[in-house]
Order: sequence, then C-alpha cells, then structure tokens
Amino acid sequence: MTCRLRIIFVYLILFILAGSSTLLASTDVRENPDYSRLLSFVKLKDLEHPLVAFGGAEDDFDRKLNRENIAFMNQDKALLARIQSQFKGERLKWHLTTSFKQLLAVPENRAEYARLFENYCHTAVGYLLGRIRMPNPYSHFVTLKGPLPNLPDTPDPQGITVYLVHNLVDEYIEEYLFFSQDDDQSKIKIKLSNRVDDGKVGSVTSQVTIGADNQFEFSRLPYTVWQNSAKNPLNVLIVPIEETLHILMRPSTERAMKAELAEIHPTRLAQVQEVVDHWIAVEEAIVGGVVWQVVPEVCARFVPQEDTNRLTIALAEREEHPQYRLLRQAIKTVADIGVNQALAIYRNNPLDFKEMITQPDAAPTAQSALKAQDPAAGRT
Repeated sequence: MTCRLRIIFVYLILFILAGSSTLLASTDVRENPDYSRLLSFVKLKDLEHPLVAFGGAEDDFDRKLNRENIAFMNQDKALLARIQSQFKGERLKWHLTTSFKQLLAVPENRAEYARLFENYCHTAVGYLLGRIRMPNPYSHFVTLKGPLPNLPDTPDPQGITVYLVHNLVDEYIEEYLFFSQDDDQSKIKIKLSNRVDDGKVGSVTSQVTIGADNQFEFSRLPYTVWQNSAKNPLNVLIVPIEETLHILMRPSTERAMKAELAEIHPTRLAQVQEVVDHWIAVEEAIVGGVVWQVVPEVCARFVPQEDTNRLTIALAEREEHPQYRLLRQAIKTVADIGVNQALAIYRNNPLDFKEMITQPDAAPTAQSALKAQDPAAGRT
C-alpha cells in the first residue's frame, strides 16, 4: 500500500486501576490498610452530572447509532413538521454533514471517595508490581474534580499519567443539513447526540500507522483514564491491576502484531484490523489469567469484606464479548505454570503463549518456551 492509513485500536476494559511501585504490599496483615469502606461508595447510585469533555472530539461514523438517529427523525413527526414549515411546503433534501465521538467524564469531588480510590490504586498496583517484579509505568495520578486541563500530547519520560474520574460516557454526535430541493440556499442544520454508557471503566489506546511499503509504527497515548464506579464492585477493585498489566504487556503485543503484519503484507485495512483484534484477544488472555490469580490476594490483604466469588460473575460477563474468547483457557494455563512464568513467556514471545492457550496439546512447555528468552525476561 502506498498511501498512509491509520487504525486506532482501543482496549476497553470492564475494570481498571493504577498505582505506584513505591507502595509495596506488606506480608504482615496488621500493617495492611483496609479499603473495605471504598465498597460502600462504589455501591452508591452513580452520579450522572456534571459531564465534562475528556479530550477532543474525533471524526467517526457509527453505523448502528446512525440508523438509530435516522429512525428517530422518521418517527418524530413534530420535528419533521417544524423543519418542513421553514421551507413553506417546498420539497426537501438532506444529507449527513459530519459525525464524531468524544469521551465525557463525571468528575469525582467527594473527598473521601476520591482519597480512598486513589490510595487503593497506589496500594493495589504497588502490590502487583512487587509480586511480578516489574517497573512502575506511571508518573503520577490526577483525580479529576472539575473541568479537565489540557491533556498531555507527548510521552513523559517518567511514565504515564493516570486520570481518575467517577464515570465515563461516550457521546456520538451527528449533524444533518436540510435544504430545499428547489432552492439550495435555504438550509437548516440539525444536531443529534447519543450518549452511551457501555460499562467500561477505562481504556488503553494504541495507534498503528501504516506507511509506504507496509511499514508499521506503533504509538500510545501518554495517559489513561479510570473510573471508580461499576455495577459489579469487584470490577473497580480489579481496575488498577488489569490496566497496569495491559500497559506492561502492550509492547510485546505490538511486537507480535508488527511481525505478523510484516509477514502477511496486508493490502486491505480489514486485514490489518483482523490482526489487531486477534492479538488484543491474546493480550486479554494473559492479562486476565494473571488477574484471576492476583485479585484474590489483593482482596484478602486490602479489602477483606469483598467476596471474590464475584470473579465467577465477572468471567461470565466477559465471555459475552469476543475479545475475551481465550480467557478461560488462559486462566487455567496461568494457574498451572504460575503468574511470573506466564508473564515471562509472553514478554519473551507472545506467540509461544498463544500456542499454549489455543493448542494446549501441541503447545511448548513453559520451560522450553523460556529457553531463548533474554536475561531480563528470565528474572520476571
């Protein structure tokens, strides 16, 4: 392909968190903070206002929401009558002029809730990083209490910025232009918006740019955003652990994507998207497998009131989505070989881990998969 194309793939998770490697978990239960009170806030009814824009709007077209908007206009006879009245019975034409999406956030200005969530994020991520012996990917945490200042647009050498909010909502906006078929000088613009709360608690975004001669380059946003509310309270507790693992594993995933794209020489954008979707599912698998081992440990130390049996419910919820199709086998594999061994295999060569969860009988053993790894991965 000689033209430059760009695919944006956004990992949307049902739970997310963040933290600092300087706050490691103690093995002495008496020294562990108890965040059980955080659960009482999570169980409160979600706040829906005020809504503030989180980042700029991006051009986008959602076929499903577009159909809903057209159906709405066709059914709203009063709206059509008002539009028709402006043209004095003339025949009308219309077309879609623009469509875009933006992320909206509800700030968290309840002091105790904000403090508990931010502290829990540090503690849980600190425990995870100590458990898997990996570096802290974050520079600092910012609890959004009002309108958002300008988001960083360049990477911080100290790490990723984590924004903590109460809630996240996607807003999809379409603008339609109505005009007379006989006189196109008279125009009326109609704007329709759909707000969708799809249950995600945060997102990690990567971009792959496809240049001349099928050269693929990856980049990531220098920030992430997590919310402190969820229908299943356990998802809020999982948030920092899962999100941190995605951030730490993403370079290996991008390396695997780049290798496969270079091998197949895609000629259509759909082929690139297929590779992206496939490897995101593999990344979901390694991350989910580790989450299922680490979360009960974190809850036992820091949230003793939480019932980790909700993990079964969370698993069932995830399996309704195609990106989690490899999760159940990954949970079994990670339980069999251990958290650090699984992460070391994935970091060394994600293809080895993929074979272990997609072809269990023919997959390499954990020991053989690690033979060619670099020394740093071996110490993980």
